[in-house]
Amino acid sequence: MFTTKDTKRRKVGSRKGLGFVRFVSFVVKLPCMAHSVAAHLQVQIADYDRFIRTVIPGYDAMRAVQLELLARRLPAQGRVLDLGGGTGALAAAVAERFSEVEIEIWDTDPAMLAVARERCARFGDRVSLVARSFAEPLPPCDAVVACIALHHVKDLAAKGKIYAAIHRALRPGGLLANADAVMSTVPWLREATFQKWEDFIVAQGISREQARDYFAVWAKEDYYPPLATELDLLKSAGFAEPECFWHVALFAVFGACPQPA
Repeated sequence: MFTTKDTKRRKVGSRKGLGFVRFVSFVVKLPCMAHSVAAHLQVQIADYDRFIRTVIPGYDAMRAVQLELLARRLPAQGRVLDLGGGTGALAAAVAERFSEVEIEIWDTDPAMLAVARERCARFGDRVSLVARSFAEPLPPCDAVVACIALHHVKDLAAKGKIYAAIHRALRPGGLLANADAVMSTVPWLREATFQKWEDFIVAQGISREQARDYFAVWAKEDYYPPLATELDLLKSAGFAEPECFWHVALFAVFGACPQPA
């Protein structure tokens, strides 16, 4: 069960002529599903945007790829769901790039959503916060994006259901663009990939011991499937032609459209 606080509803006239009720902002208590990024990453939320770039190679490059994909597929007045949107950095980038698009940030971490609320306040009600798990049913939309978020779903059957929900939510011509870690199960290649990741973190001024400690802590909640597994899950979810749009070392941007277009 869950309860809502500070719930505001406003009647909004759709630009396509249909009226609908939209949650402008609300907080939902999900005691069994809440996720603390600060505890998981061992970082203060205020330092998250700097920290993530010291441990994720190609972080900004992945965002650029996602924005370029959206530019090719997103209607001028479309709706984007940002799953696990955290501090709202990706949502803010989307709102800046596409001046009439609406974005919903879905996350269950109250501390991250508080940062997102402040960061995205300048966009008014074009950016809304949805304090729900992305495992719940999703509303109709024109694009779904996620950045370093879906690897928290360790159960592949559960992840497959999320991909199926995304497929159902996307309108014709829509887009899923997921930026995340992917890792081979081949032992020597997996070891080499972790070594490259560790070397990157060390190059940012973090000790090798600390990097290995991060890996050990993250492994308790994270799972990085092989890219082939992710694409297979997408195909099983109904996407006809899953695709990898960008891939460097263990990080990739991959996804699909509901139907080839």
